[in-house]
Amino acid sequence: MMNEYVLVLVIGALSIQSLALIYVLIRMIGVTDRALARAQAPEAVGSTPPSTALALGKAAVAPLKPSPAPVCTKPIEVVDQGLVNFIKKEEGFQAKAYWDYKQYSIGYGTKATSATEVITEAEAEARLTVEVDKAYKLVQKIIPTGTPTGIIQALTDLTYNAGPGWEDHSLGTAVKAAKWDTVKADILQYNHAGGVVNAGLTARREAEVSWFDKPL
Repeated sequence: MMNEYVLVLVIGALSIQSLALIYVLIRMIGVTDRALARAQAPEAVGSTPPSTALALGKAAVAPLKPSPAPVCTKPIEVVDQGLVNFIKKEEGFQAKAYWDYKQYSIGYGTKATSATEVITEAEAEARLTVEVDKAYKLVQKIIPTGTPTGIIQALTDLTYNAGPGWEDHSLGTAVKAAKWDTVKADILQYNHAGGVVNAGLTARREAEVSWFDKPL
C-alpha cells in the first residue's frame, strides 16, 4: 500500500514539472512570434534609429570642411588720391597673377601671393592703397621738412613702382640734402628692367620729375 502511495506522489510531481516546462516553452514561442511579427511589419521599416555601430561608423568619418573664403585686404584711406589714380592708370588691372621681372604681380602691380592667384578689382584697389601708404611713409622718413608736394608724389610713385632701397644710395643722399636737380637726374636713372632700359619705365620716370614743378 505504501509503495503505491509513493508512486502516485512521484507521478504527480513529474506531471507538475512537465506542465511547468510546457508553459515556459509556450511563453518562449509566443515572444519569438511577436518579435518576428514586429520585424516584418511595414511600419517598422525606417522607423527605428540606426544601430549604435552604424552611428559610430558615421561619426568616425569626419565631414569635409569647406576651404576658407579669401580674406579681403582692408583698404587704407590714401593721402593722395591723385597719385592713386595715376598708378591705377599706369599699371592697369590684372585679375590673374603674372610674371613681373622679379616677382609675380597682380591687380595694380602689387605682389601676388602665388603664381596662380586670382583677385577681384576691389581687392586689387585695397592692396594698392596699402602699398601706396607704405611707400608714402617711407618717403616721409627721408624728405626734409617743407618738401614740395610734387617731389613727395614722385618719390612715392618711384618707391611703389621700383621698390625701396633708393634711400640708401645717391638719390637718398640728394633728397636729404634737398638737392632737387640732382634728385631729378637720379630718378631718371631708375628706368631699367632686367638690366635693360625699358621704354615704359623711362616714360614713368619722366612723368615723375615733371611733378616737381606741376604736382598731380
